[in-house]
Amino acid sequence: MFIRARKIGAETYYYLVESVREEGRIRQKTVEYFGADRSKALAYAKEHGLRIKEAETVLPPSGELDEMIRLKQERLAGLRKSPEAMRKLKSDLLETWTYNSTTIEGSTLNRRETALFLSEGIAAKDKPFVDHLDVKGHAEAVKLLFSWIEKDAGRQVNEHDILELHSTVMYGRRDALAIGAYRDVQVYIRGSAHLPPPPSEVPKLMKHLVGRIAENPDKHDLITHAAVTHADFEAIHPFVDGNGRVGRLVANWMLLRKGYPAVVIEVRDRKRYFSYLDAAHGGDYSKIAWFFKRKLNAAYDFYLKRLDPGWEAFAKSLRARFGNP
Repeated sequence: MFIRARKIGAETYYYLVESVREEGRIRQKTVEYFGADRSKALAYAKEHGLRIKEAETVLPPSGELDEMIRLKQERLAGLRKSPEAMRKLKSDLLETWTYNSTTIEGSTLNRRETALFLSEGIAAKDKPFVDHLDVKGHAEAVKLLFSWIEKDAGRQVNEHDILELHSTVMYGRRDALAIGAYRDVQVYIRGSAHLPPPPSEVPKLMKHLVGRIAENPDKHDLITHAAVTHADFEAIHPFVDGNGRVGRLVANWMLLRKGYPAVVIEVRDRKRYFSYLDAAHGGDYSKIAWFFKRKLNAAYDFYLKRLDPGWEAFAKSLRARFGNP
């Protein structure tokens, strides 16, 4: 056992961690939360002969992936984009983003059922109605995000808007607790060893998180900053339900407002994505930051395939230079 120091927002918080063997693998599990009281953590460590492990933000190395993103960013910025092409792209993105984000969280609607419900309002037979509500709520939240960016690209991420995103994501879910409000109960992350902080800490942590979004005190590049912010948001787990969907919306808000495409985490990436979040909750942000860069690279492909008449030739030139990263 040891005590892990983890920085969230402007403060450092302390967790008692135990290494346990599960299904043949060693896993680190949070046993107790000490909060921001370092003296309490030190006293416990001294009494039980434990060490305090100071966690540091580990960043991924720069290299070919960064250069490929830069080239695609320049290519996209130089294109003449017709309003009709942009409308079609947004429609495709809305469907893809909503399908993947809701399915990661357990929706049983397949891709075609999701698309049909969004475009025609036709519900899938024998599928839970709540899954349709989740699809509707997420799609409306994406539209809300698009409208904010169109009206004011410089609009700062703030707590009021995060709460509004949550209210929108939870569209029609009157069965849920604390819609559009921070949780007032302890929550647990299914399948994760990380223990979110108690509800009394959430308002302060979210205030610090939003402040760090604007200030970027660690001077991360924007993609890494979005990835680290997302991991910290999920560590706080500020809501009873909807944390994953809202957390991904907030990270994409950070990217979209600066002219980057939206990162879509696909269903097939679910297991890897959750493992990278677990690593970040243990202090190693390198995997989630690298993952965000890989997904952003793929996001540029999604945009360029739909907007660039010379996409095939451009993609071929990139493969000749970089291979298939």
